[in-house]
Amino acid sequence: MDQARAKTILYVEDDRVVLLAYSYRLEREGFAVEPARDGLEAMKILVRLVPDLVILDLMMPKFDGVEVLKFIQSNPRLKTVPVIILSTNSVVDVDEEYVLECANRRFVKDRCTFPILLEAVQNLLAGTPARDNALAETPVENGQPKNLVKTPA
Repeated sequence: MDQARAKTILYVEDDRVVLLAYSYRLEREGFAVEPARDGLEAMKILVRLVPDLVILDLMMPKFDGVEVLKFIQSNPRLKTVPVIILSTNSVVDVDEEYVLECANRRFVKDRCTFPILLEAVQNLLAGTPARDNALAETPVENGQPKNLVKTPA
């Protein structure tokens, strides 16, 4: 994949094993991967670098993925960078759901294999639009994404 050699992916993930495994696979596909272990580290990287794509976990220390996504969306330099949310639990407050809609794709980790992630990365970098809705990859129950949105208490 010659075209991908120049493409940089910011991979934000607090699970060291997941970060290393996926980074290694992405690098084997020809991507340059900038790893970040928490939201604060991701924001520091984003101040100095505009990646071609961001893969973002939601549940992280220091700043969560929602805060990182808000940071990306509020910065004119970063606003057009495609974002893939890849998270295990992906539970957020209903009030913050609008922020997650800014992501181009959303995957639940236990339903996402590397080939699925790679296809999404390649499509987004090629400019292929996301399917109808960023939630296309997540199960929906009663009109709400299952395991993605926490109902208000």
